[in-house]
Amino acid sequence: MFYLDGVSLSKIKIEIEENLLNKKVGKIFQNSSLSLTLHFGKKPLFFSCNPSMPLCYINEDKEENLLEESSHFLLMVRKYIVNSALVKIDQLGLDRILRFSFSKINELGQVQNNFIYFEIMGKYSNIILTDGSNKIISVLKKKSIEDNSLRTLFNGEEYTQPVVTKKLNPFEIKKDDFDTILINDGIIDSLEGIGKLLKNEIKSFEDLQEILSEKISPKIYFKDKTPILATVLRIKPKEYDSLSEFNSFGEMINTYIKLKSLSNTFNLLKIQLTGTVEKEIKKSEKIIKNIKKDIEIMKDYNKFKELGDILASVLYNIKRGDKIVNAYDFYNNCYIDISLDPLLSPQSNLEKIYKKSSKMKRGLEISKKRLEEFENKIFYLDSVLSFIEKSKTTDELKNIENELIEEKYIKRKNTKKGKKKIVELPYGTIEINGKTIYFGRNNKENDYLTFKFARKEDIWFHIKDLPGSHFIVKKDDFEDSPEFIEKIATLSAYYSKAHAKEKVTVDYTQKKNLNKPKGAPLGFVTYNIFNSIIVITPEEI
Repeated sequence: MFYLDGVSLSKIKIEIEENLLNKKVGKIFQNSSLSLTLHFGKKPLFFSCNPSMPLCYINEDKEENLLEESSHFLLMVRKYIVNSALVKIDQLGLDRILRFSFSKINELGQVQNNFIYFEIMGKYSNIILTDGSNKIISVLKKKSIEDNSLRTLFNGEEYTQPVVTKKLNPFEIKKDDFDTILINDGIIDSLEGIGKLLKNEIKSFEDLQEILSEKISPKIYFKDKTPILATVLRIKPKEYDSLSEFNSFGEMINTYIKLKSLSNTFNLLKIQLTGTVEKEIKKSEKIIKNIKKDIEIMKDYNKFKELGDILASVLYNIKRGDKIVNAYDFYNNCYIDISLDPLLSPQSNLEKIYKKSSKMKRGLEISKKRLEEFENKIFYLDSVLSFIEKSKTTDELKNIENELIEEKYIKRKNTKKGKKKIVELPYGTIEINGKTIYFGRNNKENDYLTFKFARKEDIWFHIKDLPGSHFIVKKDDFEDSPEFIEKIATLSAYYSKAHAKEKVTVDYTQKKNLNKPKGAPLGFVTYNIFNSIIVITPEEI
């Protein structure tokens, strides 16, 4: 959780001012419908209206423009803000609203002032561009009017703050008034900019004054190596194992975003890859549906062969021009009528029926192969979705993207010459009892581990009948004990498409017992000799 209240924002504002004040905006990008980046030279100021963590911060990581949008809002912001200097940042009271003041000399030699209002309000967060007289030029999320009927955000209207309950400014309150509020437990209801966690740290008027006057104090608290609270204030969670302190808010928030996999690049790439794979699955499911229809029709090929045999028995009675012939069906012990093409000779009619039977038989064989191919394809794509969901870093997602490019599901991008590729191990590792266990983070890594990395006697683990990671335990590291096997099996269940708390079966066998059928998709194997264990899929590991 990242804790942000009005007091926190007042300290973050000061740090942003120290870094960006009087600097000019060079480039502006919109990486998604909910974000905007202003580049002040080499320092990009990133705005996110994502409901999960609306925030603005100096983004130290160079994020790729994976999905650059060209909206009317972006065009307006570029028109009025590019080449402008940031001259001031104001916080509206202690509300979670920042006003960025920009100034530049326009083409007529006149001073042009504009404002960007950034409203940090959960799902109602927004970015609003106005002129120097506060008249709205453009709004990032135009539907906000539906969410707040007490104000309008039309172009040309004067900007007004969202309607909120009037509260006292903590910087201006007197001790006697504060003591009364404290006795009545009314800090949150009466004082502006104070949230629940900060309220718990305020036991007296002196505490309030110290917190308000303190310099920014960025830190992240951890429990079981997982970040549970990020803050810039003197607050802490009830339980934690360790904490990391940072020199700046920018450093802290960039670290937190990496740890929680919340970066814009990560989220956009995850959305793109998921969308691509789901589209392919949907397309394949439609094809499978049509193939099954064809199979239903073509599986009756033998009926046409029988019909040909029956027609052959009465062929001598047929004349050219006959449209129908009555014949004895010796397969079903009854008489039937057989339709004929009057333009064809009796022999040609017979050949036509036999050809149709042969064609249906061949078509049935081809359709069954195609059905198997597309079912394998969906199994493969399901496994890709599972790997995307389990990915924790942008690099892991990029490896999956490269796999999809090689498998021709995604067109190869034009990469810049001289750009260094990230070098990393082609597999993931986990330590258990001091031993290294290897697993695939995508299907390409699964193939590499199983058929290139593993030796014949090494032990292979995989969840039964579901997409998931291949796990390899070196022969010398394998412990033939129920406890050790259960640990690896539990990991196999977690790194699969199985749902949390679901009871699943995990198979394990020596690598020499595995086979990859010709033409099978990445990560696909078959085996006949194996052992199994039943485990419960964990929620976390």
